[in-house]
Amino acid sequence: MGSRSLSERSSGDGKSEGFLVDRTAGRLARWLRILGLDAEYMAACDASAIARRARQSGRTVITRSHALAARLGKSGILLASEHLREQIRQMVREVGHESLDPFSRCNACNERLVPVAKDGVGGRVPAYVYEHQERFSVCPVCGRYYWQGTHWHIMHREIERIVGGVRDGDRWSRNGASHSRSKGGG
Repeated sequence: MGSRSLSERSSGDGKSEGFLVDRTAGRLARWLRILGLDAEYMAACDASAIARRARQSGRTVITRSHALAARLGKSGILLASEHLREQIRQMVREVGHESLDPFSRCNACNERLVPVAKDGVGGRVPAYVYEHQERFSVCPVCGRYYWQGTHWHIMHREIERIVGGVRDGDRWSRNGASHSRSKGGG
């Protein structure tokens, strides 16, 4: 498949419908979410079910299956490598750096994160985190809290290694969310 911007994968209203990642590339779904891309994961093996879901949702399927990619045509992206880092690089080439919005989605459920005031997370994140962090985000669906902790720094470095570094200043950390998380208590 040639490179297509997200706007070329859009519905009629100009809004991108994102990706549908099949079980042959399941680990990639999490990393696409970390990069800020809308990536639904579908564990089904049935090619018909995957194709039907893609049509219904307007999503582009990402797969390592040659047969499924051939069946989908322009509605599918065939991953060239079985290695995760190469898959991430391929997807960054497919969508372009400008489409990335790292740390803006929940890596568990794919929902966009919402910034939350520090005083709203007391008792919902570990005490040490509350004392040492100023910026937090929450997933409005699953309730996970995110901040720029150790996991964020590790993923930030991994993104730099994989996609070639920070493109425009503080791009990777612009919304302040992290993928260090707490499920929230009380």
